[in-house]
Amino acid sequence: MGIPLSISSDLDLELEDIIGQCIGILGIRGSGKSNTAGVIFEELLRNNYPLSIIDIDGEYFGLKEKYEVLVVGRGEGVEIEVDENCAQEIAQISMEKNVPVVVDLSGFLSEERTAFLREYLDALWNLAGKLRHPYIIGIEEAHEFIPQGVKTELKELIARIALRGRKRGLGAIVISQRSAKVDKDVLSQAGMLFLHRVVHEVDMRVYSELLPWRKAETKEIITALSTGECVYLNGDTVIPIYVRERETFHAGFTPSLEVVVTPELKQVSQAIIEAIEHAKQGKGKKNRIDQLEEQLVHLESEALKKDETIARLEGIARTLGYIKVEVPQPVYPDVQNISKAIVHSVEHPGGSGSHIPAPSYSSVRRVAVNGEHVSAAAPVGVIDIEPLESSGQSTSLPDAVGRHIERIVGRAARGNILHRKILGFVIGHAPISYSVDQIAAWINCARGVIDNDPPRDFLDAGLLVRERRSGKMHYHSNLKAFVAREFGLFQPDIAPSDLHRIKVMLHARLVQLGEQ
Repeated sequence: MGIPLSISSDLDLELEDIIGQCIGILGIRGSGKSNTAGVIFEELLRNNYPLSIIDIDGEYFGLKEKYEVLVVGRGEGVEIEVDENCAQEIAQISMEKNVPVVVDLSGFLSEERTAFLREYLDALWNLAGKLRHPYIIGIEEAHEFIPQGVKTELKELIARIALRGRKRGLGAIVISQRSAKVDKDVLSQAGMLFLHRVVHEVDMRVYSELLPWRKAETKEIITALSTGECVYLNGDTVIPIYVRERETFHAGFTPSLEVVVTPELKQVSQAIIEAIEHAKQGKGKKNRIDQLEEQLVHLESEALKKDETIARLEGIARTLGYIKVEVPQPVYPDVQNISKAIVHSVEHPGGSGSHIPAPSYSSVRRVAVNGEHVSAAAPVGVIDIEPLESSGQSTSLPDAVGRHIERIVGRAARGNILHRKILGFVIGHAPISYSVDQIAAWINCARGVIDNDPPRDFLDAGLLVRERRSGKMHYHSNLKAFVAREFGLFQPDIAPSDLHRIKVMLHARLVQLGEQ
C-alpha cells in the first residue's frame, strides 16, 4: 500500500506515482492552475519529499505557514537575498540536506533570472546524478523558459530535466497559462497532466492533440470547466476532477475588497541560514571592475570560439574547392547520316539492289537532335540507338558528403539492437506514423520495453519524431528534414536532386541496419 496524496476526492494518487515524473499543469489565469500546483506542493512537503519551486511572481512563500521552506531570491517573504554566485551552494544544501527551497525570482531582472536558473538547475542535475534520490522541481510560467520554437541554453537544460531526469530520480512540474507556447517535446513527455480551462484557439488545439476526444467534444468539455476543475490525464486514464483548495496562504490570490492578513510563517533552522550566509561570503555582488573583467574574459572566450569556427569553415571551403567534378563530354550520334539512312530505307523498302532491309517500326528510340529528344522509329537492322537515359551515367557526390554519410551510418550502427530495429522499421514505413503498440508488434518485442528504453539517440539526432496522439505515443520518420539540415551545408556544391539521392542512400542503409 503506497502513501496516498490528498489532491482531489475524485482521484486516487500515491506518492510513488510522482517519483521521476514530468507533470504538466496548464490553464488560463483564474482557472485554478496555481492552486493545483500549490496543493501538489503541499502534499509533497507533508511527506518530506525534497523539492525546489521556481517562483516567478512571489506566490509560494505562503507554504511556510505550515512547512519549513527556505525562501531565497528577491521579493516579499524572502529570508535570504541571493544572486547567481551562490546558486550552486543553495542547490547543494537543498538536495543533500533535504531542504525544500522556493526560489523567488520576482525581483530579478531578466538576465539575472536566466543566469541564476542556469547555475541552479545545472547544479541540481549534476547532484541528482551523484545522489540518486527523489527530487522534484516546480517551474511556474514555464513558457518563459521553454518556449516553443526558440533554442536557448536554459531551455535545453530544463528540457533535459523533463525528458531524461527520471533515471536520476529527478522530476519536473511544468506550470503555464499558455499551452501553445510551451515546447511540444516537453509536453509530449509529461506522463501526468492537469488540464484546466483555456480560451485561446491555439491552446485549445494543444489540448485536442493531448486528449483522446474529437475537437468539438474537447472544446465543449474544456470551456465548461469552472475554477478548480480540470481534466486529469495519465496514460489511458482521462477523468474530470475538482482539486481541493490550498491549506496554506496563497500569495497569488485575486485581489478583493476583503482584508487579507499574511499569516505567521515558519522559519528554517538557523544552521541552514548560517550555511547559506557562509556560502555568500566572498561570492556577493562584484564591484564594477570585477564585472568588467569578467565580461572581458567571457568576450575573449567567445571571440576565440568564433575564430575556431571561422577557421574550421574556411578549411571546409578549401576542401570543397579542391574537389574537381569531371563531366564527360557526351558523344552525339551522327544525325545527318542517321537522317539519310532513315530516308533511304523509307524510299527503298526492300527494293531490288538495296542493301538495306525493309524497316520495322516495332521499337521506338529517342534520338538527340540539336539538344532535344525526339521520337523516331528505328528500322531494325539499320539503326539501333540506345536510349540516353540507359547510358548509366551519374554524377558522383563529393568525398566530404560520402564521408558524412558514413559517419551517420556508423553512429546509427553503434546503437543497440532494439533502437536500430525501431529506426529501421519507422524509416522503412515512412511517411506513416506508428504507435508504440504497432511498432512492438512488428519488431516482436513488448511495448513496455520501448516505453522504458525509447531510441533517444535517434530522437535527439532528429532522425525520428515522437509525439502523443489520442493519448498514445507515436513515432514517424524525419529523414527528409534530417538530410536537409545535415547536408544543406554542402550546398551549392550539391544540388537539390543530390539531397534526394542522399536521402535514398540513407534510407536504404538505415533500414538495412534494422534488419541486422
